[in-house]
Amino acid sequence: MNNSRGVSLLEIVIAAFILAIAFIPILRMVDFGSVATAKVGHYAKATRLAQELIEECKHVPFKVYQRHYSALASGDSFTVHPQFYKETAKSIEAFFEENKDTMKDYGCNANLKAKKNDLEQIVEVWFEVEIFWREMGKKDDERFGRRIVRAGNSYYNAEAM
Repeated sequence: MNNSRGVSLLEIVIAAFILAIAFIPILRMVDFGSVATAKVGHYAKATRLAQELIEECKHVPFKVYQRHYSALASGDSFTVHPQFYKETAKSIEAFFEENKDTMKDYGCNANLKAKKNDLEQIVEVWFEVEIFWREMGKKDDERFGRRIVRAGNSYYNAEAM
């Protein structure tokens, strides 16, 4: 009688199959983690860019806005002209360019609106920025996969009473 203590080929194939099935959830978890990390990175970068845009606009003298937007005192909302955030506009374009393989339907909207005091003087200008995109591979339905970052801040007119 031959007492062989070796492992048959069939046992090795079954063990390899069981290990392969056990590793599928682990590999999917790693893939999900990398996708989630990329999404969080996009949100963080877009938020930083929105804040940079507002800060760059706040460094423009208040009188320049009053000259450029003649109806600023009306209380209406106006689109901020890119001349007021040239450097940040370049950074936003670079952000979308470096992520063009993972993003589509992207863009940036920046608006400003004046607030007046009781004397009808403009006391501050509110900036509102929205950076948006959709992830590649998502359905064409606008509600599905759309990512939006919004930021806002005010610019106080020190010359108002």
